Amino acid sequence: MQINIDKLLFFDIETVSQHEKLSELSEDKLGIWHSYYSTFLKRVTDESKLPKMPSSDVQMSDTNSLDSYIENLHQEVYRQTSAFFPEFGKVACVSLAFVTKQGETKFESFYGDNEIEILEETRKVFNKIDGLGFELCGQNIKNFDIPFLGKRFVINGLKPPTIFPTHDTKPWELKVLDTKELWNFGSRNGLSSLDLICSSLNVDSPKNGNVRGDSVNHNFWLGNHEDIKEYCEKDVQALIDIIMNFKNLR
Repeated sequence: MQINIDKLLFFDIETVSQHEKLSELSEDKLGIWHSYYSTFLKRVTDESKLPKMPSSDVQMSDTNSLDSYIENLHQEVYRQTSAFFPEFGKVACVSLAFVTKQGETKFESFYGDNEIEILEETRKVFNKIDGLGFELCGQNIKNFDIPFLGKRFVINGLKPPTIFPTHDTKPWELKVLDTKELWNFGSRNGLSSLDLICSSLNVDSPKNGNVRGDSVNHNFWLGNHEDIKEYCEKDVQALIDIIMNFKNLR
């Protein structure tokens, strides 16, 4: 399997909610959020953290309890799902790496609470490698990372990187190596989470650290930006290790 690892820019992003609380959304944005509520509810990652519906007796006797339940329910759904959608989430970290011809791995991460700065610095790197024969490499980046970043660039009034595909980019023109597709060998139905691939190939999983994907949002609003950066870089290192497994096939 021919893979030019020194011509791959490995990257991963971490995303969070645009606001800590749902109530902080503007009135019109809040109305739109509620119109998509059923969609967001399907993306909840931990149903055990959703508040419990008060008993029917309490509902009939205490309207405030029911209102409080609904408010808490919507807040928890927002907390768990807003980071999946660029219209309601934002970029908290972008970690990038490349492997030199000598086999040395070099990392660079842009992170913190200034999303515009993160996007601008990321764009500089992407634009620099465009035209140098590089491809972008990441896990499910065709379906998530690239579209998420692209929309956040536009929402913030910034031009997306030149290496990004557009609405009329042909499939064979994509400068992307997606490890999810690589693992599935063309199938759209196979199991292909990053954690699963790492386990199958005996690669150290980024899910083993203090910060996990489902806790990034919580850590962001606590100000733990360094922890998020370390977690994101572990994701990128896992990508490199996965590609090395393919490259070293005998």
